[in-house]
Amino acid sequence: MNDIGTGSALKKAVIPLEGVHCASCVGRIETGLSAVPGMGRVSVNLPSRTAFVVYDPALLDAAGIAAKIEELGYKALGVMESPAEAGNMATAGIEVERRMLRVKFLAALALTGYTMLEMAVALPPYTAMAAAALAWAWCGSHFHSGLWRALRAGTADMNTLVSLSTSVIFFYGAAITFLPGLAGPHQHAQWHEVAMLIAFINFGRWLEARSKSKAAEAVSGLFKLAPKTARRLKNGKEETVPAESILPGDTIALRPGEQVPVDGEVIEGFSSVDEALLTGEPVPQDKAPGAKVYAGTINKTGALRFAATGVGEDMALMKIIKAVEESQAGKNSVQRLVDRIAARFVPAVLLIALAAAGAWLYYADLPRAVSVFAAVLAVACPCAMGLAVPMALSAGFGRAAGLGMLINNAEVLERVPKINVMVMDKTGTLTEGRMKISSVNPLGVSEVRFLSLLLSTEESSEHPFAEAVRTYARERHVEHQKAERVEALPGKGIKVQAAGSAVMAGSAKWFAEEGVPVPEEAAKEIAASQESLLLLAADGVFLGYAALADTLRPEAPGLLAELKAMGIKPVIASGDRRAAVQALAAALGAEEFYAEIFPEEKSRIIQRHKALGASVAFVGDGFNDAAALSEADLGIAMGSGADIAVKASDITLMHSGLAGVAQALKLSRLIRRNIRQNLAWAFAYNIVLIPLAAGAFYPIWGLTIPPYFAGAAMALSSVSVVLNSLRLKSAKL
Repeated sequence: MNDIGTGSALKKAVIPLEGVHCASCVGRIETGLSAVPGMGRVSVNLPSRTAFVVYDPALLDAAGIAAKIEELGYKALGVMESPAEAGNMATAGIEVERRMLRVKFLAALALTGYTMLEMAVALPPYTAMAAAALAWAWCGSHFHSGLWRALRAGTADMNTLVSLSTSVIFFYGAAITFLPGLAGPHQHAQWHEVAMLIAFINFGRWLEARSKSKAAEAVSGLFKLAPKTARRLKNGKEETVPAESILPGDTIALRPGEQVPVDGEVIEGFSSVDEALLTGEPVPQDKAPGAKVYAGTINKTGALRFAATGVGEDMALMKIIKAVEESQAGKNSVQRLVDRIAARFVPAVLLIALAAAGAWLYYADLPRAVSVFAAVLAVACPCAMGLAVPMALSAGFGRAAGLGMLINNAEVLERVPKINVMVMDKTGTLTEGRMKISSVNPLGVSEVRFLSLLLSTEESSEHPFAEAVRTYARERHVEHQKAERVEALPGKGIKVQAAGSAVMAGSAKWFAEEGVPVPEEAAKEIAASQESLLLLAADGVFLGYAALADTLRPEAPGLLAELKAMGIKPVIASGDRRAAVQALAAALGAEEFYAEIFPEEKSRIIQRHKALGASVAFVGDGFNDAAALSEADLGIAMGSGADIAVKASDITLMHSGLAGVAQALKLSRLIRRNIRQNLAWAFAYNIVLIPLAAGAFYPIWGLTIPPYFAGAAMALSSVSVVLNSLRLKSAKL
């Protein structure tokens, strides 16, 4: 990787590619592009045939990137920032290739049938040769052009193996047809082997292309479901316009049953919206003025008007898709090892083929040497190795996206099986986070005055406590003074200047830290309460507290039971009062808990467990939890909608259900197991069949395989890896 600039100067691009078929192709593009000045990170996703690059536009432009790809022997269908446009173009390219492979397979199959007639009837030799030539030249043209690209780049790939194997059989047959003296009296050209070999390999590539398109359905489905039009309100009139023409600030009308065309904020109306497309959550979400709506979701009951806030690539849907595609293209340590092996695989196979052919030529005859050479090249399958990891990632991460989970990078899969401690936040994670004030307890001021000051502190806050205060005060028609000099202290509380006073609201621990005296009677009440409390003071004088109640998530007990069954110790860490946290821990059966801690202390708890040799996961709602999410070996953030694209966690749950935590762990383990199965099959296949094709077992058991059988085995090897990966799309979690 080159030294490039940092920050906003860097640009990301998605590049749909043509001509990429195996791990050798991926390695060639990644190595070649990484050497270009101004290029940063390069990652090629083999199943989707797209490259994701980060580059410095001051040193490199799109034309330069495309030119380098052309120089490497491939074609860039475009260099674009839009994942939707790139995804559509890549999908269209795969579809074109799928149709081409189908036609060439059927043609090669027909030519195979014709050439095999010579076994039953005497065909004119030149007629059979012409049929084989058509199969070799046209049905196998994409293999030969791939060989030419590889030669220009000074490398070798799967196309090299296929082109050489078919070419050797064809030209040897042509040679003994024109010059019969080259072979023995009973030797003749095996024209059917040429056509059959090409037919089998085209058939395998066709099945592979079909399966690859299925693996991308979870992500491409998001593209397809994005609405194409919107009903914009302008000058009091309603007009139907393309969704891409909507600008931030436009007012959009939405009727029951319609899809939300862009991200926005409701300004009028009440409804429920099905957000399963983004979150995987089947229960529709209620929407009222001030609520956010997201493109692609479905309005169920009432009419809404909303102001557009996110359009085009700024929509949550587009950000999610881009994040999923980038994560699919990511590489873990296993993939990097496989890439290194694959880079040396084709040259090694060529050497084995030459050595085997030389041995058979010495001990047997030229026809057997030619057959063995072609069989070794045809049976070797770098595609199975190259597809083992990316196909599992593509299918698995696509499944995760469909369930409302975003696995942000492939390295996560290496860490998930090691997790044996899970630290969880309380409010908004184990509980609903929909706090309600159960009582207010003013001291020395009226309840109205108490609520007015409390509302002044919480009016602009996004904490769950703040929403509870606003709701409670709104119901009682309490007015408040506009706050000035707002200072929010994550995990502690908030300070403002309001009504001529320095007002603060927060936790009891923070009040003690700030030296705010709490009367003895109130202190006893606070200590005895099992509810969450929000204390209030003005100019250093304690004015009372509000008690807040929260509801335990119904799935929380089940999650902790599942974690224990998986060998993971649950730990609760919360800034809430000890009595409230202790009561929750007892209800859930968590033996270890921490209460009245500040956000930075959550990180220290994680560090302490890691120092004792544990692998630690942290689950939080993203509010004040960034440090803990980063410190943990595995960070799981519970968010929704637009928030998910900017999370720094390893796994982000796009809905608020706790069940997703266990699902994410199980799916990650399944993906990792699937990768191991794919690799085991790919390596076992090559380890057994390459020596078999070379004739290593002939002296013992008299076993060899003809080239066309080798070609069929090569095709089925790649297909088996793809089909095994696709099982992740329906695996039980």
